[in-house]
This record gives sequence, structure tokens and C-alpha cells, in this order.
Amino acid sequence: MTSRNYNKLGHSLPWDEVEKQIYKEKNWLQNVIDLSLVSKEDAPVDFGKDSLFREIAISIISGKFAAREISRSPALSSFWYKARKDGRRLKRPKMRHGQEWHRDTMQKIEDYFVYSGYEVDREPNLYWGRADLGVYKGGEKDLFVEVGTTSLFKLWINLEVMENFDYLIVPSDSRLIEFLVPPHKMSAVDKKLGKLF
Repeated sequence: MTSRNYNKLGHSLPWDEVEKQIYKEKNWLQNVIDLSLVSKEDAPVDFGKDSLFREIAISIISGKFAAREISRSPALSSFWYKARKDGRRLKRPKMRHGQEWHRDTMQKIEDYFVYSGYEVDREPNLYWGRADLGVYKGGEKDLFVEVGTTSLFKLWINLEVMENFDYLIVPSDSRLIEFLVPPHKMSAVDKKLGKLF
């Protein structure tokens, strides 16, 4: 498991140090998130990819939320692959891609959480758009899961506006990107969005 440093800039740093941190986080985000094609419904305002990655990076280094990459070895071993009840491994299914992979991966994730005692909803509403899966259990933070590609605008707006949830992006069978969002008060973004939309 590879973990990002959760940086909280509780003290003043020289601007060049802050910019280095922003650059580092932005590059990491660009390398680990697979983006979907953008339509007018996905992003009614064109902020540009670079600006949105920068906004997310600033929120990470300022401590508004945390992000980490979780990797699995060997590379083709799935997080959601289960052993049989007698402890022996099932025959590994053939690798799939595209729509078939997306559907199969969603089913594996759903089965994993249902088997673990969670309630799972397909395509739950977020502040902006829908997630592929919503995972819920009393007393725990809600978890929203995106499988495959992700809308950068939808990711940014939901991370900025929603509170007290985890957002899991599953770009492949061997890697997860997790965003941990604590409870927070109404932000400047919330106020601005109220005026835009």
C-alpha cells in the first residue's frame, strides 16, 4: 500500500515551497486519475483540467481533505477477488476491459461490501452527478465509489462541497485512489457555487 503524505499547512511557508507542494500533488493526481470525456452536463463551466487539478492539490496540502493511493501486488491481483469458503482460491477469471470490465468490477465491489455487512446503492446522487456505488453502514462515513474513468469537474465539486465521506476511485484492479473528506463548515466555494448555479 502506497500512501500520500497528508499535509496540513498549519504554519506559513515561503511561497516557492507551497508551489512545490502544489506541483507535486497536482502531478501525482494527473498520473493516478483516469479522466472521462467532458460534456456540458459534466461540467457546465469550463475551468480547465490544469486549474481543477491545481484546486484539488491545494485542498490536499491545506488539509481540507486527504488523498492516498493504495496499490496491490502482484499487479494483476484484484482487491475484490475472494477465496472459496474452504480457503482455496477460485480459478482466476480472464481479464476484461471496457464496459464489461466496468460492470464486472462494480459487481465484485458490491458483492464485497454486501458480504461485509454494508448497504450498497447503485448510482447514488452526489452534490453533482452520481457515483457508481454508494456504500453505507450506521456509525461509519459514507463511501462513494467510481469505477474506471472519472469526471474531473464532478470529483472536484463533490470534494469541495460535500462533507464527512470517503470517495474511492477504482481505475484498475490493482490500484485505488481514496479521498478522505472530514466534516467541515460552509466554504467560500459553497457560497460562490450558490451564485453560479
